[in-house]
Amino acid sequence: MRKVVVSSTIAAGFFLAGPQIADAALGDQTLRLGMTHSDVTELQNALKEKGFFTYERATGYYGTITEQAVRDFQRANNLTVDGIAGRQTFAALKGNSGQAAPSTPSPSAPPASSAILRRGANNSQVGNLQQALKDKGYYSHSVTNIYGAITEEAVRKFQAANNLKVDGIAGPQTFAALGTSGNNTSSSGSNNSNAAPAPSPNPNQSTNSSLLREGSKGNSVTQLQDNLRSLGFFSGNSTGNFASVTAQAVRTFQVAHNLTADGVAGPKTLSKIDEVLKNPSLSTPPTQNTGNNNSNASGSTGAFVTNIMANASKYIGTPYLWGGTTARGFDCSGFIQTVFREQGVSVPRTAAQQWNAGRSVSQPSVGDLVFFETYTSGPSHNGIYIGNNQFIHAGSSTGVTITSMSNSYWSQRYLGAKRLH
Repeated sequence: MRKVVVSSTIAAGFFLAGPQIADAALGDQTLRLGMTHSDVTELQNALKEKGFFTYERATGYYGTITEQAVRDFQRANNLTVDGIAGRQTFAALKGNSGQAAPSTPSPSAPPASSAILRRGANNSQVGNLQQALKDKGYYSHSVTNIYGAITEEAVRKFQAANNLKVDGIAGPQTFAALGTSGNNTSSSGSNNSNAAPAPSPNPNQSTNSSLLREGSKGNSVTQLQDNLRSLGFFSGNSTGNFASVTAQAVRTFQVAHNLTADGVAGPKTLSKIDEVLKNPSLSTPPTQNTGNNNSNASGSTGAFVTNIMANASKYIGTPYLWGGTTARGFDCSGFIQTVFREQGVSVPRTAAQQWNAGRSVSQPSVGDLVFFETYTSGPSHNGIYIGNNQFIHAGSSTGVTITSMSNSYWSQRYLGAKRLH
């Protein structure tokens, strides 16, 4: 009867039915991991409105990111935490009682002991949390200001060791046990040399005082773009807006100089840019490839790897498409085949065939392929290693993106690395 009413509403006047259609459709069926449906899109948009779905757009695919968002919403609303969107979850989402995700406290907010940080947060408070966990031996990575899987796992371990609720969310009790308020001051009295300093308001100050990433704007970004152009890594106009093109140029520079290829211009990257500007002979800008063979098409291994990374990075954000081999959409092996083909290297079509075609290496280097066992036995997913235990790949729930091999999902499914160059 409910579906008949919805259909009648659509027939009677589509221009009046926008919100009602969405509300009626959401909840018609239980949604769970692995499903692809327009109802999943509705679910993702509803979760996004409440601050739980942090991916840049609704995809219609119920992957691990959506499942985690559902779990977080369920936990915040005292529902059974199973990651499955059923009647109770839909009722809480559509009703006024559904709790929104805690917002990041503003500088004028009440005492920062009320701060709540969770996976997906990206600010200096996360950096302070990471440093506090690092000081106590629970976090062994660099301070990134990004609350990802590694930070969440460190919080869980700390909570378990201190008899706190183990949920991976840094709230008042966790901050109290850490001995920090969770505000924007350092978690200890000493200077935190590992954390990224805040950008300087002085436009004439060196960009080395900034951490520049996608979304950053200002004179520091303009200077970064000018510097990368003079070194041959950036060909666009200097806009002062750090968008995907600038991130790609930064990644290409990082690969060429053996830095972590994360597309973020932090102190190490900015210092290396300054160093190369003073001594241009150190620079290895990407080259154009016109060859059609498999023998290090760009002339040297270093340049070849740099170009592979540049090719891969330009596709970040491309949606996932089963069987896809173009910029309209990729699957995992189609993405790799395209990236290597653009450098004149022909590789087989499937992940299993690419596994067989490559030469095994004990530890991956930048440009190597890393393989995983997912939905079937043997190599069924792969990506390109970019350093710092990260890889770029076409994920079914994310499209082309950069992911840590250390997270709980991929680390358990890793099979090995192969070299195709």
